[in-house]
Amino acid sequence: MIQLPPPMSPQRLAQDFQRAQEDLAEERSRTERLFVEIDRLNAENDRLRSATQRESNSRLMAEEALDKTQERMQFAINAAGLALWDWRVNAPHAFHTDRWGDIIGSVAPDGRWSVRDMTALLHPDDRASVHATLKRLLADEPGPHFARYRMRKQGRWLWVESHGMVTERDARGKPLRLMGTHANITLRKQEEQVVIRARLLAEQASEAKSRFVANISHEVRTPLNAMMGLIQLIQDSPLSADQKRWVHLMDRSANALLALVSDVLDFSRIEASKMELESLRFDLQDLLHEVSDLHADQARAKSIGWDLVVSPRLPQFMQGDPNRLRQVLLNLLSNALKFTPTGGQVALSADLHTASSGEPELLLRVQDTGPGIPKIDQVQLFQAFHQGASSTARRFGGTGLGLAISAQLTQLMGGHISLDSDLGRGSGFVVTLPLQVALAAAKPKGGKIVATSLSTHLATQRFAGLCVLVADDHPINLMLIEELLTRLGCQPRVARDGREAVAAYRLGGVDLVLMDVQMPGISGLEATRQIRADEARGHAARLPILALTANATMGDRDACLDAGMDGYISKPIRLSDLLTEMGRVCDALLPTRAPDRPEADGAWSGTPSLPQDLEVDEATLRAMAGLLKKDLPHRMSLLRQALEAKSIAQALTQTHLLRGALGLVKAVREERLTRGLEVAARAGEWGLFGKVLPLLESAIVLLQASLQDQVDEISTGGPAASTPAPD
Repeated sequence: MIQLPPPMSPQRLAQDFQRAQEDLAEERSRTERLFVEIDRLNAENDRLRSATQRESNSRLMAEEALDKTQERMQFAINAAGLALWDWRVNAPHAFHTDRWGDIIGSVAPDGRWSVRDMTALLHPDDRASVHATLKRLLADEPGPHFARYRMRKQGRWLWVESHGMVTERDARGKPLRLMGTHANITLRKQEEQVVIRARLLAEQASEAKSRFVANISHEVRTPLNAMMGLIQLIQDSPLSADQKRWVHLMDRSANALLALVSDVLDFSRIEASKMELESLRFDLQDLLHEVSDLHADQARAKSIGWDLVVSPRLPQFMQGDPNRLRQVLLNLLSNALKFTPTGGQVALSADLHTASSGEPELLLRVQDTGPGIPKIDQVQLFQAFHQGASSTARRFGGTGLGLAISAQLTQLMGGHISLDSDLGRGSGFVVTLPLQVALAAAKPKGGKIVATSLSTHLATQRFAGLCVLVADDHPINLMLIEELLTRLGCQPRVARDGREAVAAYRLGGVDLVLMDVQMPGISGLEATRQIRADEARGHAARLPILALTANATMGDRDACLDAGMDGYISKPIRLSDLLTEMGRVCDALLPTRAPDRPEADGAWSGTPSLPQDLEVDEATLRAMAGLLKKDLPHRMSLLRQALEAKSIAQALTQTHLLRGALGLVKAVREERLTRGLEVAARAGEWGLFGKVLPLLESAIVLLQASLQDQVDEISTGGPAASTPAPD
């Protein structure tokens, strides 16, 4: 048994004190641990409080940013005039914002609009397209989905543009919810209609201008054709020195007018984007020498030095449009000669150039020693109708179209044109074109008729006896072409419209047709189609038909060829062009024949003679001569009366009867004068009629004397009645 010390003993007190100290130390330790935990908890609390504050601030900032975004979006929607819509697929109603009510002029409770009612407001013509767009959207087809349609608003139609997208799907991906926007685009549609109408008016104006230019071309070229043809005929007749000079001036003026008409047509085609280029194999070397030769004589006449430099590196043949290239060079060379003074120098050079891409280029340079062009004028030099200073136009003339056309043609051919010039040191125009080298073509057999190498005599031998049908509604053109064909030894037939041309063809015996395009009634194109149809039905050989027309606008040549024609000659008619085309189609289509056809004696001799080839006796011939001696003066008297009364009908009747009588005795000169009277009467040119009539009267007097001599020879058994000796 343990003996405890007494309670108040020192030992007991020491033990209690020891125990109390131990308890106090333990309590102090526990308190310290408690303070540490409290500090930890306080730190955690501070951290949590700080985190909570940060989160609260972030949320507030996010909410504020969201509010600002929504506000900006709302501003954008309002500014764009958009109405938002939200539709549960197959639900009877769709939610729309208030803007939708403003658009269609109605309201709906809580923004819930009946789908059926809105469908009823659709324009009947637009319902199918709206349903098709909705079907594509529900089928989840790719691409933006929108529709433009009309909706009825208070008795009128407004245009709406709607966009939509799928915003919610089920577990299988099937669309459950659609959202999108509506916009009122009525004003935009009205503006589009204004633009469309303006474009249509512009196209109509352009088309009207093209038709106007085409008509003007036809109206100008038709009399110009007659004028140039008559000038050719006059040049072939005996003339004095003064007359030759006057006719030469007339010819130069006519050619200048023709060049102006051609420039206006080309500019109109380019402006309307209707200029088409050909892609042909041509001899580049020949073209350069041909263009040079055309201007070399002019340069010598003006005492200007002329030089052509062709690089040996250039190929012989090139692929492209030779006519347009020739036109560009002619324009540049003509300008160089025009502006270069006497004693100056003009040079045309051609070389091979390598572009930065490594492709070969044709480099053409026209250099002159003219006065040069100021820098200020070079900026607008290639614009239409620009001629630099006004003194230039007064001194040198021209329209200012040549360089504009040349620049645009060069661009159409894939190249460019540049200028190097300054006052006092001449001008250099450089044309750069892509060079497409072509292989040499085989030489054509048979030969082509070229006026410079084929004399009129050889042409006469080649075409002698050809029966050529000429269809033209212009009497002066008919007279001119008849004269040209007669000089070639042809036998012309005349038709004044397409119907007469077809009828003349059906009579047979025609070897070649020269067909005008624009004629009253049946046009030349339709007449050609009818002739080709007749050939197909009868399995006949193809008759050569050449278009002979003043039409010179884009597509005319194709229209003629599509109608069945074999060639195309643009008026004014040049003898060289006529010979070339006649020779080409005759070589291609007509069978080989002897160069001459047997003709009646004196048929084209121009010497009037009684028709002794008729099986009539001497008395009948004398009677015919007597009737002619009485009839001819009577016809002349009636023609004089027609002139005094200015009666076209009487003049045409008498000239017709007179031509029949003159044809009987083969009075070619008198018949041509009569035909001239007929032409003048048809045109109402009574001044010309009055000038030709005295000539015909004098010719008739000589004709009567000639006929009397032949009657006397027949009566006395002279040479006119004798039997020709055998060869």
